[in-house]
Amino acid sequence: MKKYVCATLIFLLAAGAACVAQSDQPTLGELARKHRQEEKSLAVKAKVLTNEDVATSTPSAQTQSAPAASASASAATAAPASSGADKSKGPDKAADTSKSPASKDAPEVAELKQKLSTYKQQQDGWKQSAKKYEDLLANETSDFRRQMYQDALQGDKQNVQAMQDKIDQAQSDLEKVEKASSQGH
Repeated sequence: MKKYVCATLIFLLAAGAACVAQSDQPTLGELARKHRQEEKSLAVKAKVLTNEDVATSTPSAQTQSAPAASASASAATAAPASSGADKSKGPDKAADTSKSPASKDAPEVAELKQKLSTYKQQQDGWKQSAKKYEDLLANETSDFRRQMYQDALQGDKQNVQAMQDKIDQAQSDLEKVEKASSQGH
């Protein structure tokens, strides 16, 4: 009889321990909810890249031409400052120029000119990068590297063309704005 009581007691303790161990694990529904929440948080963090995003990136050679751009921008800002010095000709003439309709269009024209300048600088950067890959391709003997250089060269040429399209669009917009401002006179 002692054997049966001991066996029953051991069985009950083992069964109780198994039940306690199962209650610690999450249920299938809880796991599914947790997985959905993780997917949502990852989806929010992920950014979808488009062709426009890729086309606007610039090669590292572009950073070298940035000081030249800032110098041309400072020269452009210095020109309007010097025109303000013409107030010595008379306050009436200075007031007349500030009242002209062209002065309200000038910021839009300046913005388009700045965009155009930026696009041209980016295009030059892509051209320099393409030239670099052409040089590397001419001297490379490894087939793998030649293929990589050809792919990079093709991408750079596509970016040069994309920048040319943006330049053409900006020039067209600039001409429209300048034409509209000249008709306003």
